Amino acid sequence: MTRSTYDTEQRLSQLKKEVLKRGFDRHLAVLKNVSELPAELQSPAVAPGYQTILYFPPQIQRGWNYVPKQALLFTPTDVTHLMASIWPEEKPQVTHLKGSDLMIVKATLILLYGFLEIVAQGDSSPTRLGVEFNTVAWQSVSPPLRQLLKATQTGPGAQAENAIPSPALQLALEALPVKFSNGAKIYGLLPGEVMEALVFQPGSSERWLLLLKRRITTNTLLLLTSNYVVVIQDDLKVPHGWIITYLPRGNINGIQNQPRGSWNELSLRLKRGDQHVDYTLLLKSEAVEAWREQWVQHNGQWEDLPGEEVTQHS
Repeated sequence: MTRSTYDTEQRLSQLKKEVLKRGFDRHLAVLKNVSELPAELQSPAVAPGYQTILYFPPQIQRGWNYVPKQALLFTPTDVTHLMASIWPEEKPQVTHLKGSDLMIVKATLILLYGFLEIVAQGDSSPTRLGVEFNTVAWQSVSPPLRQLLKATQTGPGAQAENAIPSPALQLALEALPVKFSNGAKIYGLLPGEVMEALVFQPGSSERWLLLLKRRITTNTLLLLTSNYVVVIQDDLKVPHGWIITYLPRGNINGIQNQPRGSWNELSLRLKRGDQHVDYTLLLKSEAVEAWREQWVQHNGQWEDLPGEEVTQHS
């Protein structure tokens, strides 16, 4: 059925009013069986047998954006995302990803706003899964997500506990700003992972409107562990929070560096089968050189591309 933009706007306005009613339940629920999911998330494509079932009620995110009912269903090796339609008679959108196909897992946790993005090999092109949620739910999302990431491990088997970094790495870790030192320990090292290298780039700012400054790059920490490259960053506009990205090391096909004026665009290419995606960072030359040294030392491929021509102004 084709619906007009007006019909859609009217429906969204109605749904937003429902969410804003006093007493409306906005909290995540951990369910025991798929039969407990609301009718809007029931689908014949979803069968019993999931280890963890997380139901997210409708929300208002980013000021005034309506997010329908959602659910994340985990097994130790797979994840399924359900997104309800805004129209009551329509079936939910179902996205199923295998843990062994993961290419990028990115979690944005800024104040009360959370966004989980997963990119994985699909049938003919990479598939993307996105879930918006209140960050209060992160303590329930994180454990099954970490379990799912284990399916991507191709390096040494997991240790009973995280191995103690070398004395040089320990010193480098403790020399980081407290926020990033803690972030590396809390988010950067997954259970059983061994830290092999780290590079930290402080954020930078530029003068704006004569007397003011604005941030142009964020604090960025790159970690190399047994099975992952982990990137931990601030948000450019809101420094209170985290953006954590996990890149399975076995899927990194190579790294390209392209100078762009006074910055460098560092692209990590992830490949599964004949599908690939690029993860890009903006770094200063010093950070790029430090990362290049660590990456090549650990048997990684690296390629430098021609830089952009910079016009000189007198």
